[in-house]
This record gives sequence, C-alpha cells and structure tokens, in this order.
Amino acid sequence: MPGKIDILGVKIDQLDLSEALQYIVQVIKEGGRAMIVTANPEIVMKARREPRFAEILSEADLITADGVGLIIAAKIFGTPLKGRVTGIDLIQALFEIGAREGYRFYFLGAREEVVKQAVANVRAKYPGIVMAGYHHGYFQDDEDGVLADIKASRPHILLAALGMGKQEAWISAHQAELGIPVAIGVGGSFDVLAGAVKRAPVFMQRLGLEWLYRLITQPSRFFRMLELPKFLFLVLAKKIFR
Repeated sequence: MPGKIDILGVKIDQLDLSEALQYIVQVIKEGGRAMIVTANPEIVMKARREPRFAEILSEADLITADGVGLIIAAKIFGTPLKGRVTGIDLIQALFEIGAREGYRFYFLGAREEVVKQAVANVRAKYPGIVMAGYHHGYFQDDEDGVLADIKASRPHILLAALGMGKQEAWISAHQAELGIPVAIGVGGSFDVLAGAVKRAPVFMQRLGLEWLYRLITQPSRFFRMLELPKFLFLVLAKKIFR
C-alpha cells in the first residue's frame, strides 16, 4: 500500500482512483477484507470531537481524500495528495469492474424509494451487474433480519449509506461477522445514483467546487459547511505552530 498522510490525526492514503480500485480488486481476489472510508473535513472534525469515531477510522484499511479541503490541507503541510478519490467516483468505477468480474453488490441505506431507484438505475446503466440485494436505512427494529439477509446474499461489496459516522460504526461492528470482503461508507451517494440529487457540473468538480454547488442547491447543508473554515483554521494553526 502507498504511504499515508496525517491530517489532524486522520491518516489519509496517498493514492489515486486507479490505485484505490487496484487495491479493492486485490482484496477480493485474495479473499481478504477491507473497510474503506471516503473522508472529508467533516469526518476529520468529527474524529477530533469523538474518540470512538477516531478509533473506528484508525481501524479502516483505506481512507481516501473525498473532500477538496483535505487536498488543500495536504498542500499546506507540504505533503500533497495525488488527488481526490470521491465516494461516487469510486463506486461508479467499481460498478464497471463488477459488471465484468461478476462482483455481487449490496446496497444498504437511504429511504426505501431512493435505494430502490438507485438499484434500478445501476442495473440499467451497467448491464450484467449482479445486485445481491438492498435494504433501506431504517431498520432499527429489524437489524437481525437485515444482517441475515446480507449474510445470505454473500456480497463482495457492501455500500452503506447510513450517514457519516453511523455507517462507519455499523461496518466496523458487523463486517467481520457478515464475511463481506469490501465495505464502503458512501454517505449520500444513493441519492445521486437515484437521480434525487444532481451532482455538480464537471467543471465545478474539476475546480474542487462541488461543496459550493451542494450549498447552493441544498441550503440546509449550511451549518454542516461551517466545519470547513474551522478545519482550515486548525490546519493553518498546526502549520504555523508545529
């Protein structure tokens, strides 16, 4: 594996999308197991506030830089990352590989209508892909049933869209008992796959302005976005005073 870059206590893997995909394919081929986190400044800030979440992140096998804030921080520290590896880019590339290789996918999370539409759209876009199963994210009263369904479906890749923090904790608690080779926390990716939320135009993605697009189109994210200036302040303070 490539080296890691420490950003305020969270170790981000120094790799690009191609290398991340190679790692995942290798894990599946070798019968290994990997928990993958696509990190942004919000995740780093949450880890600073919550020791248990920080511990879960320390157990992750791969942490990619999803948010542009991490790219900026790495440059400030003089250890630039190769680039962003966003959750949505990663899973869409995995769908292409999975359709060829026969990987089985399980979608867990979001509202019933959203996850169902996401599955339908992925099946239509990636002919031959094997959807082992899916379940919405509101299963508190039937967690044992959901666990049994996932275990019986034997997925190679579990995509968990349960919200930041909750999805990583759930994967950490259950991946081993379920025998899932690869589990990835994907946040709001099912909304994008379902067409319920549009991704930023490509030029904004390339400029690292997806956060601005999301803020404009989803004003409710405003208070969450306040974590970014706090994050950058801590990065600058560490750079100046270390």
